[in-house]
Amino acid sequence: MQSAEAHALLADRDPQLPGLRALLDDEVLSEQLGLPTRRSYVRYKPGTSAVALVDVDGRAAIAHAWGPAAPEKSAKALRDTEPDDVLLDRTDDGLLVVDAMVDRRVPALRTLVRSGRVHDWLADRGHPPARDARPQTLAHKPSRRWVGRLSLVEPGQHVVLRAYERRGFESALAAHGVVDPSAVESMRLPRVIGTHRRGLIALEHLSGTPLAASTSTATLRRLGAALGALHASGPAGTLDPEPVGVDALGALEPVLGALGAHIARIAGEARAALRPGPGAVLHGDFSLDQVVLDGSSLGLIDLDRVRRGQPLDDVASLLAQAALTELPATGSAGARRLLDRMRDPVLSGHATTWTAGTGDDLGPRTALALLSRAGEPFRAGAPDWPATTTALVELAGELARDRAAA
Repeated sequence: MQSAEAHALLADRDPQLPGLRALLDDEVLSEQLGLPTRRSYVRYKPGTSAVALVDVDGRAAIAHAWGPAAPEKSAKALRDTEPDDVLLDRTDDGLLVVDAMVDRRVPALRTLVRSGRVHDWLADRGHPPARDARPQTLAHKPSRRWVGRLSLVEPGQHVVLRAYERRGFESALAAHGVVDPSAVESMRLPRVIGTHRRGLIALEHLSGTPLAASTSTATLRRLGAALGALHASGPAGTLDPEPVGVDALGALEPVLGALGAHIARIAGEARAALRPGPGAVLHGDFSLDQVVLDGSSLGLIDLDRVRRGQPLDDVASLLAQAALTELPATGSAGARRLLDRMRDPVLSGHATTWTAGTGDDLGPRTALALLSRAGEPFRAGAPDWPATTTALVELAGELARDRAAA
């Protein structure tokens, strides 16, 4: 089933959300807005709501679709907005499109970033922005988190701004407090410049180019060694396996059918294979694009999920995200080849700096990391997400039975 057909099926099966079709089909939303529209992200709760990040003729916007609670939800979303912020308001269809910078659940966007107050706030902390500098959006998950970059007065220097909804802000603050950037000499970590009670963290910008699947074996070995140094930067101690959440894909059942039951079976098999192991400071969301290379220097960004756990979980996250990126192009076989190419140099480098040893359950951990990302092809609007999701689950099934850690 192609994505367009899958989207039509989801919309047909959810009459409680009449605006869902517009959020899933760029042509429908473009017709309603009278402007070309492209969706890059969507989050969907059947019968209740959907929210999407869309580009409307070059303008970042948030599209909402609500069910029976649409009038109340729309009224809240429109608080403190200006008429020019509203691109589309169809209360009868439960559909609202507003400028992305008035994301109500991420208050720092409107009160600090968009208003320009962040400039004085940064200047007070010794990091004055360049005159007339405007924040550049790097990533935005509506109602959850926005990440941007702002140029400073000093040529070539920037600051990273991260704005959150309330619980996300508290979680990110706690995560940034787990690791000390000065304790990891082999990898640059961003320093916190300041935090604001409205839900904003300002961080040092790490220059460099994100790593990609074509990264050389030598760089992968260096990456493993740097990751091991991060793991060794905090207290150890044996940890029992943690419950690992997976994406059951219940919202997509009309398209994917029994795949959810298959996920549950694979997840159960993988969890049963996990073993206790030494604890470490983890990045928590490790992937190639979270690492930047500047000359010979590696830098690690996005510390929002730093926590204590077992080192192989970071390696599993790295492999799972690489596989997910590769799947649309080469399918399960190509993704497995990439994992096999990356695994050994990363582990061999890791062993040079992390001396407490690892278990034999990297395969099952990678399977669970993949299954936790099972909904990403849909959320990111992958061109053929039903097939990609099926391939992801098939690969997870293979890895759940793989007991070789190296």
